[in-house]
Amino acid sequence: MKNKKINFIPGLGEKPSDYKALSKYLNIIDVDWNNCKTKIGKVDTLIGFSLGAVLAVIHAEKSKVETLILCSLTPLENLKDVKANEIIFIVGSKEKFCLENIRRVYKTLKCKKRIIIIPKAGHRITGEYREKLLELVKNIS
Repeated sequence: MKNKKINFIPGLGEKPSDYKALSKYLNIIDVDWNNCKTKIGKVDTLIGFSLGAVLAVIHAEKSKVETLILCSLTPLENLKDVKANEIIFIVGSKEKFCLENIRRVYKTLKCKKRIIIIPKAGHRITGEYREKLLELVKNIS
């Protein structure tokens, strides 16, 4: 991997230890879920899962990132204030509510964007979902 800094924000209640398989490729952020505080700093690529994707959006509204990867994004009103060159949404095909909201927000974006739907996947980064995320990370790095 090149020297790009890639941070990953887990979902609500998750810890870095839940993502040992990803820690070889990503800096897993330890979130204090009691007050939703994180120390992210300057990053090239920021990835968030579920409610962690919402924290990633909040960070990208304050600090520019090259690539924002939003995995199973919890529904948001809009992403109009996000400062990113590219936004990639990853969602499992079984996550109908997430997918519906992602498609709604997607239409409002003016930056480079894409949606990746993982067949037969639900609301967990395992199996094919994890493999697709790692493939993206390797192509970005």
